[in-house]
Formats: sequence, C-alpha cells, structure tokens
Amino acid sequence: PHCHANMLAALVLVVAPHAVLSGRVLNSRTVVNTLLARRSAPCMMADLNRRGALARAAALAPAVFIAGAPPALAGDSKANKLLVSLGFPPLSQTDGFTNLAEFLGRTNAANIDGQKTRGFTLTSPLLVAYNYPSSWVTALPTITPNGESGTVSAGNYIKGDSSSFVALSAGGAKSMSDISKSLLAESVVTSATGDVYQDVKVSKVKPREGPGDYVTWDYTYTLLTRAGFEVDRRGIAAGTIVNGQLCAVITATTALRWKSEESKLRELASSFVVYPVKKSAVPDTAAYLG
Repeated sequence: PHCHANMLAALVLVVAPHAVLSGRVLNSRTVVNTLLARRSAPCMMADLNRRGALARAAALAPAVFIAGAPPALAGDSKANKLLVSLGFPPLSQTDGFTNLAEFLGRTNAANIDGQKTRGFTLTSPLLVAYNYPSSWVTALPTITPNGESGTVSAGNYIKGDSSSFVALSAGGAKSMSDISKSLLAESVVTSATGDVYQDVKVSKVKPREGPGDYVTWDYTYTLLTRAGFEVDRRGIAAGTIVNGQLCAVITATTALRWKSEESKLRELASSFVVYPVKKSAVPDTAAYLG
C-alpha cells in the first residue's frame, strides 16, 4: 500500500500548495518528504524516486480534475451557475475579468421624496450579465420595504472608470437597426443621472458579432464638475431591445485614461447580455430584505 507514496507525494506538490497532516498545516514539500519517508523498502528500489515522481506528476497535471475545486480552477462562477440554471449560456472566462449576473426589477422602484431612485422603469424583471475588470467593485440594486433602488454597475470609481446598466423606451423600434443616434445618446445621458454634462456625441455604431440583436457604439461628452472644472469623458456602450425598451450597458472613463482602459471597456461591452425573466424565476423579495 505504501508503493503509491511517490506519486501521491508528487500530486500534492501539483494540486495543493498546503496540506493538513496530524492537525498541522504544512507546506506541500514537507508533506512530500513525509510521504516519501514512509515508503516500504521494496518501493525504495523502484524508479519512482523523488525527482521521477515530480516529473511524472508534472506530465499528468493537465489531466487532473479535482473534485470540489475552487471556481477559478474549475472554470465556474456563481454568475454562470445562475445563467445556466435559467437556461442561458454562460459568460466567457477571461483573464483579469470577473463574471457578473444580477436581477433587476425584482419589485417596484423605490420612491424617495417623490423621486424614483432607479432612474428608469422596467416592464419586466431582467437578468443583467457581463464581465468586468477584476480590480473593479460592484454596486448592485438594493431592496427595502420602500422598493428597489440602484442598478447593476461596476467600476473603479476613484479613477473614474465605470459601467452601468440603463433601460429606456425604444420608441417603437423593433430591432437595433431602427434605433437612432439620438436615442443612443439619450441612453448615455440616462446613465449620467445627477451629473451635469454637455456635448454628447455618438459614433462607430455597429452590430456586435455573436448571437442576439446587439449593437455597440462609442461616445464622448464633457462632464461639468461641481468645482467648476470640465472633464472630457469617453466610453463604449452595448445594447439590445427587450420588451420594447432599449437596454444597455454604458461604460466610461476619462479621456486621459482612454488609451489604457479602452480594451477593458470593449471587452466588457462585448460580453454584455440581458434577458427578460419571469417573476417566478426571481428570488422572493423577502429574501433580500433579510
């Protein structure tokens, strides 16, 4: 039974940087030495010496599947589990990005001081999903007894990088080819709720490759800060029509950061999807209220 110690020791090095032995957390190489020391005498004569075992393990490593592996190793995520459970395709696994999938429209928009805090209305619950840079933080909808507030968003807000989901009437358009540039510009304005801006310009409108009727577009605008400064901002958006509404993710950064952040924003926009879902598929609102 001890003749497998060499290979087992090698596999420890490949799949577990630390292990627990006799109640102690040990470095993997300590575990290797312990296992090798416990070999029977006949095994000492085998060619599975320590170096050979490591070489064999390295060759076998790509084929090893570890039950209970963490999501990053198993190629899985909570967002993709949710998408697949509802019959939707999973998001791609992209280095440096995290999968996000979140319900929106689980209940009526919160009404605070006579203002709908979500900034837009929805005709049905939606499931919004996209990949965002892993260094960003998310800001997701919240539900109180007063209703739902916020939207699905993520960003590096300190540096001015952001993404935000919006929805507005498609004006009777049946497909994205019927959507005007002025409506695309309005979607950008909708995402900038609370800001003062000017000179919104839309460019590079084109169908997105892949399934679904999605369009992407670039845009620029000038943000007028409360301190009186003007900040030029650029972004990329992607959108589709769901239940008569233009549903879009609007990404943005400053013009000064555009060169370094453009590829990240394009990856985010290319991954964006939104699906209408039945209320029966959405967790009970009480679950969000604790």
